[in-house]
Amino acid sequence: TAALLDASAVGGRRAAAFLAAGRRHCVGPAPRATAAAAVARAALAESELSPAQRAELEAFLAKHVVDEEALRKERKFPLSEEELIRRSKLYLALNHWEVTAPELLADNFEFCAPYIGPLDKGKFIEQLAGFDFAGAFPDTVDEFHHFRADPWEPDRVWFSCRGKGTNTGAVPPLIPEATNKPFEMPPQACSLKFNEAGEVTQYTVGYVMDRRLGNTGGLGGLMGILWTIGKPFPYPESQPYQRSWQRNLFEGAVNFLLTLQGKPTF
Repeated sequence: TAALLDASAVGGRRAAAFLAAGRRHCVGPAPRATAAAAVARAALAESELSPAQRAELEAFLAKHVVDEEALRKERKFPLSEEELIRRSKLYLALNHWEVTAPELLADNFEFCAPYIGPLDKGKFIEQLAGFDFAGAFPDTVDEFHHFRADPWEPDRVWFSCRGKGTNTGAVPPLIPEATNKPFEMPPQACSLKFNEAGEVTQYTVGYVMDRRLGNTGGLGGLMGILWTIGKPFPYPESQPYQRSWQRNLFEGAVNFLLTLQGKPTF
């Protein structure tokens, strides 16, 4: 009964706010928002859930949200999460743009980005050595953050990066002269995987989480940076995403049929 009374009170407050908003709309321009109006427009709080909504929330959490601590206890790894995160930062400090400590890479090391790789240890070291990133973008700040161990793969550390910098150096033939153009990356998912000796067996970078952010056209990694300064590689993967004519044709036909049926289009 108390829950029902609380729900009724909440509903009454919302109804009053709705009617008040309607009166303001009819009378003239709405006044500047006040703190009370902001509270009235607040999103549904957990304390306001009905018994049915609360039950739905609990069922969702039990079925779809993983108990990470329990999973980590089931899938153990000799190195702790703290040690793996520390080793991840060590690897990035010494080998991010140039491999200066190859002993940190396992013999079966593999690098993979969205459109580059997989590359084995030798090829990866060779490719990094072939491009002087620090010389081209000396003010780069990678903005690594959110390091955490994967509960399914306890030997893997996920982390995020953004990154920004400016092309103030020439690195021919790819960048024959400095463009002085800045880049700002979208958030990207990256990971490092380790063996029991603490060597890196896998490195993944450049998987964009939100292509709307930054100024790289939604591209991650070096491809996004080169596109931003006007020096992209000469193939489609180094260009921002564009809708294909096939998709436009398909969705146009579907929307036409939905319109004929009186249904909402997408």
